[in-house]
Amino acid sequence: MYIYETNCVSSHADDLEPMIDGAREITWETFRKHVHVSEVQRVFSNYSYRGEKINPETGEATCEFHIKDDYAVSFCKSKFKGKPCYYIRWSAIEYIFTERDKI
Repeated sequence: MYIYETNCVSSHADDLEPMIDGAREITWETFRKHVHVSEVQRVFSNYSYRGEKINPETGEATCEFHIKDDYAVSFCKSKFKGKPCYYIRWSAIEYIFTERDKI
């Protein structure tokens, strides 16, 4: 599974440009096969993933819709620093998920 590593604000352009240039947009269904919904919810806690109005982890109110239904969100597959990655582009900010190191 892939876990959240970083976002474009906390990264260097030299790492991001090849990732963005080589990206392929994918569906939410494909994205969630590689990144568990709970990992997305950890990073994007303000969305409603199962119709909940309160995030069970934070106790904060959620918006009324799922992240996949947000017009400002897209899902992509690419490589970050030469490693496969999946990322969420949310309002022109890339949130990057990379594969968990195998034990």
